[in-house]
Amino acid sequence: MIETMRDAHRDHEHGHDFEAMEEMSPEQATRMINLMREVGLALPPMNAGRGRALFVDKGCVVCHSVNGVGVDIGPSLNAADMPSPMNAFEFAARMWRGAPAMTAMQEAEFGNVIDLSGQELADLIAFAHDAEEQKKLTAEQVPERFRDRLEE
Repeated sequence: MIETMRDAHRDHEHGHDFEAMEEMSPEQATRMINLMREVGLALPPMNAGRGRALFVDKGCVVCHSVNGVGVDIGPSLNAADMPSPMNAFEFAARMWRGAPAMTAMQEAEFGNVIDLSGQELADLIAFAHDAEEQKKLTAEQVPERFRDRLEE
């Protein structure tokens, strides 16, 4: 688990004291991380690849673009335009500020509001900040049910 955390934070400008966790057993470390998630001190694991799949499958691509794939009704989500270092809470706050317009558009476009779990939101945020993962996005990945909306 510590190596996974180190890998996830390797490119950050600031350091973390992972050595403090080295004396913990794997079971203790897992219990600690689970507790931190339960009380809101730690984010769920963020996976940009899953975020890319969600971006197209949930229909985010109908209103947002990434590197030219999608529509520019809402703000683009290009990683190059995202603040660095990533702040998942600020991203969620921006979504919250735009929630009335987003939910109205979702009702109009899909007939319902997109439902996201905390894990799905974490993965979407990871995708919005990962330029390498965004390069993998192509228009061909957009489900057929959304493709006609991209051409409008």
